[in-house]
Amino acid sequence: MNVLISQALELLQTQVITLGEEPVRVIQIVWLIVTLAATLTIAGFLRRWFRHLFNRLGIPQTLINRLLALLFLVVLIFGIGLAFRLAGISTGFFGRIFDYPLADLFQPAQKPGEPDATAEVAKLTLARLFYGFAIVFGMFILSKYVQWVLRRQVLQAFQIADHTQFILLRFLHFSLIIIGIIISLSTIGVSFTSVALIFGGLSIGMGFGLQNIASNLISGFILIFERPIKIGDLVEIMDVNIFGRVSSINLRSTIIVSLDEKEIIVPNSQLITEAVHNLTHANNLFRLRIEVGVSYGSDVETVKNVLLEVAHEHPEVIKEPKPTMERVTAPFVRFTKFGESSLDFHLLVWIPDSFQRFDVASDLHFMIWEKFKEHDIKIPFPQRDVHLYPTDTEHQKLTTP
Repeated sequence: MNVLISQALELLQTQVITLGEEPVRVIQIVWLIVTLAATLTIAGFLRRWFRHLFNRLGIPQTLINRLLALLFLVVLIFGIGLAFRLAGISTGFFGRIFDYPLADLFQPAQKPGEPDATAEVAKLTLARLFYGFAIVFGMFILSKYVQWVLRRQVLQAFQIADHTQFILLRFLHFSLIIIGIIISLSTIGVSFTSVALIFGGLSIGMGFGLQNIASNLISGFILIFERPIKIGDLVEIMDVNIFGRVSSINLRSTIIVSLDEKEIIVPNSQLITEAVHNLTHANNLFRLRIEVGVSYGSDVETVKNVLLEVAHEHPEVIKEPKPTMERVTAPFVRFTKFGESSLDFHLLVWIPDSFQRFDVASDLHFMIWEKFKEHDIKIPFPQRDVHLYPTDTEHQKLTTP
């Protein structure tokens, strides 16, 4: 038994290959394989756990797939580096690539004996870039989790309005991302003087080529603070024929969910500069106007009574407004005008939910049609009498014997 153990130990110490000037033994390769296998196992576990977490946070599926792919790459790169370190194997050429100062690629060759001006400055390398990216990625995931916890455990318990919750969580998200970016910049060795120069250049770019982006960002802050529209509001943009409920207000754009559950991404500047009908700015009430025309031989009092009867039969129509409903009236009928071929009436009713206005209007049209047939009320359609007069030539032909 001792002989087998000694042979096994001798096998583990056997040199296999040489990387650079350092020999690689069997035991180092075993450690490398074990660490890589453990890394893949941990990556698979983290993938399942984070997928479950992202689904609970309500993140879109496409974004979940991208985040999980980035997470797998981060864990894999960390695992490979840790595997080489635990195994004691020199990374050789790859290590020199990751630790090579990227700034040296853009500087002239240094003359012999000339002092290195960047010797005391932290140099930018691929490894530092990777660490900085990992910090921002981790801060993004932390922000999503903190938002979910605060929404479930704190904000809903205090019964804070949805729009106020959105503003608080959005500012928390951006604050954590900015903190992550600052830590990331410090990690990769970027000085804040350089950052100031970069933002100075960006400000000039905003004045020329980034005007639309800057306008959308400023409009996003106006929408968040001034609150002309809020999360859950029913809005209608007249110029582009967009109608739906606001689901999200971001810095650059606002997402509106239409009646057919399609998400419409609208630039924030469009909501500020163009006319927008906010149907639920103060409340969800909405007044429907049903236009109908009847023939001149109809009894106008019967038409009025039929229309009011239809309004009172519909369950969604407000029949008796509450004292808290300001300017809300019971259903009534207006005799608007004497048309060319019809007597025109308007039936005006209030409904509690403006999002249901199309369905309720359709129901009222069906009911009016059935009621008019019961009472023999005719709905006319435009008619024209066309008279054809013969020309002089045709008249001569007709009169010539």
